[in-house]
Amino acid sequence: MGGLCDSCCPRRGKAGMYRDKPVPDCPFCGIVGGDTPERVIFRSDRLIAFPSIRPQAAVHLLVVPHSHVPNTDVLGADDLELVEEMERVGRDLLARTAPAGSELKFGYHVPPWRSVDHLHLHCMALPHSPPWTAVKYMLPGVWLSSADLVVRLRRRRRQRQRPGLLQQEGGAGGAAA
Repeated sequence: MGGLCDSCCPRRGKAGMYRDKPVPDCPFCGIVGGDTPERVIFRSDRLIAFPSIRPQAAVHLLVVPHSHVPNTDVLGADDLELVEEMERVGRDLLARTAPAGSELKFGYHVPPWRSVDHLHLHCMALPHSPPWTAVKYMLPGVWLSSADLVVRLRRRRRQRQRPGLLQQEGGAGGAAA
């Protein structure tokens, strides 16, 4: 069964969800393409990072892949390295920019609760500002921590590498663990 609006909130695993070419009217594709080079604080062959234009914490950075990946729902087991690299970059940037001893938070808003339909990791040094904004960065179903996304993708990788249940049980089926 598909989502409520599969055209704008695609579900994971659909082929062709990544685009190497910029998507018209995507603000993050514009930044990746060089529309506002003064905002960019990090650039690699795969990722770019810049401060949020609506910071919700003492330091609030976004790490974005160059490829237009719509959201967390289209990520699969093969995207584990990308997600881990996004967090590594975010941690490194916060280590250089956040006040010493700050609590750090890394995560994603999930469909349909995101402002830009281009995958972006929120990297924040707390406290939230204003304090009430903390709610949208912790609600299950709205917020997905980077650590939880890594666990999900690792699980998918393990499941893909295991033989099917029928093969495990000698073809007789059986109860799932």
